[in-house]
Amino acid sequence: MSKKRKVIEEVKIPWYQKVKKSTWIMSAIIAAIVLAGAGIIIYDQLDTYTKMDYDKVIKVGKYEGVKGTLTTVKVTDEDVQAEIDNRLAEAATTKTVKKGKVKKGDTIVIDYTGRIDGKEFDGGTAQDQDLKIGSGSMIPGFEDGLIGKKIGKTCKINVTFPEDYQAAEVAGKDAEFEIKIKSKKETVTPKYDEKFIKKNSKYKNKKDYEKSIRKELTKQKKEEAENQLREDLWSKVLEKSKVKKYPKELLTEETEIMKQQYEQMASQYGSTPEQMGITEDQYKEFAKESLKEKLALHAIAKKEHLKISKKDRKAFYKKILKENDVTEKEFEKYTGMTVEDYVKQNNMEDQILREKVLDYVEDNAKVTKK
Repeated sequence: MSKKRKVIEEVKIPWYQKVKKSTWIMSAIIAAIVLAGAGIIIYDQLDTYTKMDYDKVIKVGKYEGVKGTLTTVKVTDEDVQAEIDNRLAEAATTKTVKKGKVKKGDTIVIDYTGRIDGKEFDGGTAQDQDLKIGSGSMIPGFEDGLIGKKIGKTCKINVTFPEDYQAAEVAGKDAEFEIKIKSKKETVTPKYDEKFIKKNSKYKNKKDYEKSIRKELTKQKKEEAENQLREDLWSKVLEKSKVKKYPKELLTEETEIMKQQYEQMASQYGSTPEQMGITEDQYKEFAKESLKEKLALHAIAKKEHLKISKKDRKAFYKKILKENDVTEKEFEKYTGMTVEDYVKQNNMEDQILREKVLDYVEDNAKVTKK
């Protein structure tokens, strides 16, 4: 019984909680793409930006010769081992155990019926509920009362609801729960050996497998350091940029689309922007931040004659797939269209332009290594 919810209610996954790929991937793709890159929101205003006199709306900060630091990377033995452990955990399976005793840390499956003064009460009954002993998700005494009990047996425990319990009708009252411990779930982690390596990679021994992991981690860390450098450089440009006047039409539409996108993202997780703590004033502030960046991007692109090429588009498509850890076929399955069609349909040129402009800023920066 949770202290923060009525007895019968099931826990809902928060909008911000990461869940397994099989359950979140479709919503994550949409949300990640829509909100990618420092809050840029996409809509079809390219003509407006092309024709705009940027000297009247924004003073762009210095974007050539910006100073930045590129961190050199090193992959340690501990990094390699941590990655191996992660892969073993990902390959782990769960088996159902119907013998033994309940211990702290176990995840058990139970049916239970609660009674107060001999009568069942609303929300006090559940079937096939997973419960991790020690999680604190039930009222005090419930989980501890199950420790040492036999799996497959039915037991009774007595508990007292907290005085401040949310469901006033049971708050402070003594209750008896009849609980059937149906089974226990055990995680089976594979052994790190050549059998595991052959099954999960193209390698046959630990030496080659670990060498490949080190290579992958080195590449990953280099990419992260490079991306961090680009974002740091761009942040400095934006920090020194000043909007003289927000184009009214663009700001209004940006604010409205910001609302729509947050509503879409929240709905994917059974929530609302209000539950996420987003206010009307915040929508406008978010819109201003997004519009400031877009104005700066287009102003630089126009002045430096930066245009989006086919190569730029293909690189952007690959980046979307990589960041969401999906193949082209998986993306098409989850969204109902190809990456290219998705980008076209959602007018995502601004994000491709962002990559182009950040490339230019980095190419013309003064970078030191540490």
